Amino acid sequence: MAKRPIKGNGNSKIRLIVLEAEGPEGELSQIASAIKDALRPSQVAQPRVAKPQGQVIEQHADTDGEFEAPEFEDADYVEETSAPTAPKPRKPAKRVVVHMDLDSPVSLAEFATKYPIKNDKDRFLVALAFLKEHRPDISPINADHLFTCFKSMDWPSGARDFSQPLRNLKAEHFVDAGEERGTYVINHVGEGKLKKLLEG
Repeated sequence: MAKRPIKGNGNSKIRLIVLEAEGPEGELSQIASAIKDALRPSQVAQPRVAKPQGQVIEQHADTDGEFEAPEFEDADYVEETSAPTAPKPRKPAKRVVVHMDLDSPVSLAEFATKYPIKNDKDRFLVALAFLKEHRPDISPINADHLFTCFKSMDWPSGARDFSQPLRNLKAEHFVDAGEERGTYVINHVGEGKLKKLLEG
């Protein structure tokens, strides 16, 4: 009865190499060295571990040679530092005439005739001083009150931005802002300027 081959779990491997070479002694030693390297068992390649997918944090070297992870930008900060948009052109408010008593003594016309008015700044200062001294019940004073004074005196009032000279007086510290937004009060510096204007 024939014996069955014994089966094992391992693998068998046989390597048979036949080489015949002829040449100078120096060249044969080089060939032998190459053959020796070829017969060495090949290294088993290690499996590469895939990096987890996701956000990769890039490291940056600081001046001391240490590495620090970069800080993530805050959404609010990005929004604030983004390129600014061009501001929309400011549209001046349309002025209206309001009901005011400008004719009772002392009238605005009587008060204004004392001053040698030269420009719109002078007109604004005169109107503000008149309202402060002779119409204290009209408070706070806004641009519509002053526009009414201009119309009553037939002063030029058709500028596209009627209040611009008034804002210039405020920037030059002849006029102060009132308690409410968009209101104005002549201060002692503006009154001094009117006094100098009166003296010539």
